Amino acid sequence: MILRNYTLIGNSRAAALVCKSGSIDWCCLPEFDSPALFAALLDEEKGGHFTIRPIGNYSSEQRYLPDTNVSEIVFETEQGTVKLLDAFTAQTEEQKTIALQPDHEILRCVEGVSGSVTMQLEYVPRLYYGKLPPKLKNYRQLGIQCTWKENIYSLHTTLPPEQLMVNETRVTATFTVHAGKRVLFALAYSSQSPAIIPELKQTGWYRMRQTVTFWQHWIADCNYSGLYLEQIKRSALTLKLLSHAPSGAIVAAPTTSLPESEGGGRNWDYRYCWLRDASFTVRALVKLGFRNEANAYLNWILHATRLTQPKLQVVYSVFGHATLKEKTLDWLRGYRNSKPVRIGNGADKQFQLDVYGEVLDAIYVYAPFEAPDRATQKFALGLGNIICKLWHQPDNGIWEIRSSIVRHTHSLVMAWVGLDRLIKLAENYSWKDVSLEKYRQVRAAIQATIEQQGYNTTIDSYTHELSGDMVDASLLTLSLSGYCNAASPRMLGTTRLIIERLSENDLLYRYRSITDGLTGDEGAFVICNFWLAENLARAGELEKAMHIFETTLQHASYNGLLSEEINPHTHELLGNYPQGFSHIGLISAALAINEVYKQTTVNA
Repeated sequence: MILRNYTLIGNSRAAALVCKSGSIDWCCLPEFDSPALFAALLDEEKGGHFTIRPIGNYSSEQRYLPDTNVSEIVFETEQGTVKLLDAFTAQTEEQKTIALQPDHEILRCVEGVSGSVTMQLEYVPRLYYGKLPPKLKNYRQLGIQCTWKENIYSLHTTLPPEQLMVNETRVTATFTVHAGKRVLFALAYSSQSPAIIPELKQTGWYRMRQTVTFWQHWIADCNYSGLYLEQIKRSALTLKLLSHAPSGAIVAAPTTSLPESEGGGRNWDYRYCWLRDASFTVRALVKLGFRNEANAYLNWILHATRLTQPKLQVVYSVFGHATLKEKTLDWLRGYRNSKPVRIGNGADKQFQLDVYGEVLDAIYVYAPFEAPDRATQKFALGLGNIICKLWHQPDNGIWEIRSSIVRHTHSLVMAWVGLDRLIKLAENYSWKDVSLEKYRQVRAAIQATIEQQGYNTTIDSYTHELSGDMVDASLLTLSLSGYCNAASPRMLGTTRLIIERLSENDLLYRYRSITDGLTGDEGAFVICNFWLAENLARAGELEKAMHIFETTLQHASYNGLLSEEINPHTHELLGNYPQGFSHIGLISAALAINEVYKQTTVNA
């Protein structure tokens, strides 16, 4: 199993990974963090899968249909050619009112292109991450169903019922597809009884075309035109798949426990929402024209944090759950035998000072489109007061170091950013009864601390922690957050040293030689490469910026998806996949490069 062989499909509530071999090897229903129904990605034997592929030898190519999240696999055999289209069906709110639909539907359409190709079906669901075998029941025209708690999973097909071989734990079938003919399969999920049965023969193909149109209309709202347009659109489409429509949240990734190094123990559950992403996320969405998504995300932040306000956690569930108990699924072997497999995330107990600045910056970025209301004002002032109270304290930092807490320079910079944005909000919108002088004094004190203790004159660089001599890639965000200019002497020195110490084969680690309390290694961190590219562009080094940016793009999957990390030696994708933070970094860097490129062209 290789991550670059997978596309992601979804409906902004749940998602699945489809391999170019025709196998759905990861899918959680009904929510991103629900127990997996197919988890072969973490254990080929126990995890379960849903496979449609030719019998015998074949070659395959996979892509997304243009401007959509519909996956297409073309199988080539000696007997002929077959296409397989995969998608979660998607409809507009108006279309949903016309006919009843199941809560979720994965639609798989096999279409003959040439010749006659014999195909095989293997439907092997497994309950609770492969721990429990299902008890499948064949209701023939009503589908093949299994249930778990309140969940009903139904397999439907246009094949005659007698062609299906059904036992309690799997469904298999062999069928031939001729040129110009289609065979449809649907996996429907309902949380109610009786389940809603999707009709396939008359309307199945229509729902697939509806889904194609849905995505094409959505991405048409992207107002960007410039360099790297296709990569930006693919990143936007991916972020939409990672968004949770009912709440507005955006999960970090749809997977858990994909390792940061093969065989290592750095395996985490990323099916949750990190507030550290807030500022970059809102900025990217707004700049591309997706204001509805940006607004929904900010509203989610207000909702999700209501039980912890004015304090913030590092991470929440899509529904705002503040406790994400971390535990191990010891019956799964893990991706390529990389144990442990974890669900939940212990970062919910950490203190990260930077998240206060991230959220305040996100509010500031969106404010020109919708002035903050009283609830948002109260929320923002509460965050500012927490910064004033806690900025002296050490924290776990943006990288969630588990071994110790220190005073991270990046965290202090984001505390400065938070107060800076709060002051500007209060001034721009004439907020009353605001302690502006207090905020200005604390902002100045934080800046003085950063410049005196967070900058090391001996190495000519900002440092990972106060009074230190090491660097980490989060320092690249100092200029991106508006704390300083990318071309300033101190930032140029920091960028130079980060390249010198953290770069390998033109890929950047987030840190090295910093004890984080974990065993094993990790790969180069994708978003850090985009931060570097953006810094270089804004410092006037356009050619170097484009080289770093395009080198990182070369490591994306065949369909433009990026994971959290990259192995600088084997060039394999590592970590949870696809990673929203990586695609946000791509968008931000591409926009910056395009901006500088246009200025350079005009000046020339």
